[in-house]
Amino acid sequence: MVVKEWMNPAAQAVVESTPVREALKQAEEKGLAVLFVVDEGQRLRGFLTKKALTSAPSPDLPVEKLLTPPQDVLTPKDPLERAAALLAHYLVLPVVDGERRLVGTFSKDGLLRALSHLAALGEGGIRIRLRPHHPAEIYRALSVLAEENLTLVAVLRGQEGEVILHVQGVQDPEKLGEKLEAALK
Repeated sequence: MVVKEWMNPAAQAVVESTPVREALKQAEEKGLAVLFVVDEGQRLRGFLTKKALTSAPSPDLPVEKLLTPPQDVLTPKDPLERAAALLAHYLVLPVVDGERRLVGTFSKDGLLRALSHLAALGEGGIRIRLRPHHPAEIYRALSVLAEENLTLVAVLRGQEGEVILHVQGVQDPEKLGEKLEAALK
């Protein structure tokens, strides 16, 4: 999975010559804690926090005088794992193309939507929790699911070596549990 699939393509930005007054108004109207700053060619120059805007020495000052250059950016092709690691330090990250034009933003909301999709949260079925002693046990469990003609929706890693199988089509959960128990002995 890549950033492009989960980013917000409607990045809110102001041009670097925009007065602080206008930038603050836009940030307040849209409820933004971070506002990106671009040049006339839509290339990312930096960002402004609402705090930086409200503490500006003059409302007529162009935002380019206050902006903070970005330390990290994402591209649409970046893997979701990179975005997740960077979001531990940011509220939102800019997404730029090869010419550094701002093409979107990626936030913790986008990450949560992506992870929910990967985990198939909200989809029907049952979740089977296994604590394998050996990796081969997972393959034996999957063989049982295949024999029962069940749909495997997701495989997740739980805590302390636990594996969670999200399965659909189970008619008799008790019978399936017995078959899995026998296969994992």
